[in-house]
Amino acid sequence: MKATADAGLDTTPLTVASTRAEMREFTTRVLGHRTRWNVWVGLLVLYPVATAAVAALVLVALILGALGTEALAEPLRDHALLLSAGTAACLVAAVFIWVAHGMKGNQEELFRLHRFAAANGFDFAPEVKEPDLPGLIFQRGTLRRCSARLRRFGPRPLEVADYTAWIARGRAGESLRWSYFALTLGQRMPQIVLDARTDEGRLLGSTLPVQPAKDRRTPLGGPFEEAFRLFCPPEAEGWARALFTPDIVARFVGPGKTAFDVEVVEDRLFVYSHLRSLSCCDPQTWRWMSETADALYARLEDLDDNVAMPTPDPVGAESAAAERPVGLAPPYARLRRPFPVMALVPLLVMVGVWAVALAA
Repeated sequence: MKATADAGLDTTPLTVASTRAEMREFTTRVLGHRTRWNVWVGLLVLYPVATAAVAALVLVALILGALGTEALAEPLRDHALLLSAGTAACLVAAVFIWVAHGMKGNQEELFRLHRFAAANGFDFAPEVKEPDLPGLIFQRGTLRRCSARLRRFGPRPLEVADYTAWIARGRAGESLRWSYFALTLGQRMPQIVLDARTDEGRLLGSTLPVQPAKDRRTPLGGPFEEAFRLFCPPEAEGWARALFTPDIVARFVGPGKTAFDVEVVEDRLFVYSHLRSLSCCDPQTWRWMSETADALYARLEDLDDNVAMPTPDPVGAESAAAERPVGLAPPYARLRRPFPVMALVPLLVMVGVWAVALAA
């Protein structure tokens, strides 16, 4: 018996701001963050240390400036200590305020996702270390973790998360950042990869961190032959082509001719995003994921009912994809965060200090 389609997602929790009481409860109960006296002591110690270090650099710059500028040489020499200390104190204060604002914005996004998960039957985890997942992007690097993971069980399971890992390269390294949503299949399958390779009309190589075996390349057919490459073993070629028909592949095309990679491995189907977060507070992105997951599950159920489903005719595929497909990935809209106005206060104070010092 086939599972029924989703009744729809309630995306209202993604757009409503939190209250102070809600955020306080969320950070304590869900994130496990508790304000402790040693945190404040640490900040009180860090601030003067950072200020002293920046003041030393500013003092050196003022001395060099006094040597090179005759008109301002006298006020710079006379007020060098005041200017260096005042400038450093204001700059460090502005940076502290900016960082605190950014952290508050990240917590706001996590809170909205947690509230959205509760309203739509998802389990929410702010962080999962060393996730045990079989996909290509999860096989490299250290410090592997999934963040903002939402997972729904039931007849049509769905998992959405952002993923990061650290890859060492010689003395340095780089951060691997991906986002994904995953479906659960009713059977184990050999590895099948649909590799997106377009960006603004230019033919590019794969962005996947691990490349599929070249001898498994098989023609995709249809209008997306140049936009995607299909890799699969010979015995799964018919199944893969029956799954990735033009109406399904069109859903993996985003704005600006960006595209998403897809991998079938073991009993999971992953849709990967390298340029945008999928675990986000954008209602359109969640609607697209829900519609795409439903379309994929419906196609997978058809394949279960008729495993010997014939390979789609490329000629018919051209006409089927002639019109704009329903479910095309929408433009990504980040959560809008207000400008940290308080960060301007120390900068204005710094301007006042300089004005007074130079006018004296």
